[in-house]
Amino acid sequence: MSGEILAFIAVLAFSANIIILRRAVLQVTNPTAGAIITVPISFLFVTITLIITGQINNIFNLSWQSYFWFSLAGIVHLVVGRSLSYNSVRLVGANVTSVMRRIQPLITVILGISILGETLTWQLTIGVLLIFCGIMVAGVIPQDFRSGRNLFSDIPRRAILFGLGNGLAWGISPILVKMGLRGSDSPLAGIVISYLAATIVSGTLLYDPNTRAAIAGFTRKAVISFSVVAVFASTAHLVRYLALNVAPASVVEPLVSTSPILIIILSFLFNRNLEIFSKPIIVGVIAVVLGSILLI
Repeated sequence: MSGEILAFIAVLAFSANIIILRRAVLQVTNPTAGAIITVPISFLFVTITLIITGQINNIFNLSWQSYFWFSLAGIVHLVVGRSLSYNSVRLVGANVTSVMRRIQPLITVILGISILGETLTWQLTIGVLLIFCGIMVAGVIPQDFRSGRNLFSDIPRRAILFGLGNGLAWGISPILVKMGLRGSDSPLAGIVISYLAATIVSGTLLYDPNTRAAIAGFTRKAVISFSVVAVFASTAHLVRYLALNVAPASVVEPLVSTSPILIIILSFLFNRNLEIFSKPIIVGVIAVVLGSILLI
């Protein structure tokens, strides 16, 4: 299966994940605590997947460089990025968060070209720009333009920092994954190492009594919601690692970045009363689709 197709499958899983997440974070007061409990659940899920596929022994055959890069990718993406994402989604919703973290593909493309030596083509350049501009346009609120305000005028400054920080972390992590894959022929083993490292780091956060108290106060419904979120997120990452193993990061990540379009559609269907919508979304969808075509 091609990297492009795998990337689009990852988009489906990521989109379903964030739709459920939007409802999950509204059930708790501390989204970071929610992010913490999803990591070990995800680790268990991906480990079982590795056992079922008969690749469990591959985790012992990686180079020390791969262990390092996969571990770092897991910490950056699953601990730092996920915590920032959950906090942003709780404050301003999935739609706006998806717009703010769209610096992700630009970060990945820039680092992929400068660090990994991936090729820059005119199609890639135009495709990434179209995706970026399209998603930004999709978040425009017409009333803000008429009043002279920008897209983020009514968004708390803390939410902006969470959203942009989320995009930065998730833009860096694919490069770390690609570095890890240089010393490994098993992306599934790589993701297990990533989740293991993230689980260990997440465990250290439990030394904070406020975090422990927040988790202890979770309702059964909240725990189930975050567990489902963890399974969808794990599935998305498994497929994403497979895509990065067969295609350049500067192609895979921009394609994965089209997920906000599907998120907007699913949000309208399932979370209509919880999200922000605007007419320019149609223009954004067209731009993103054109950009995606140029990347294939």
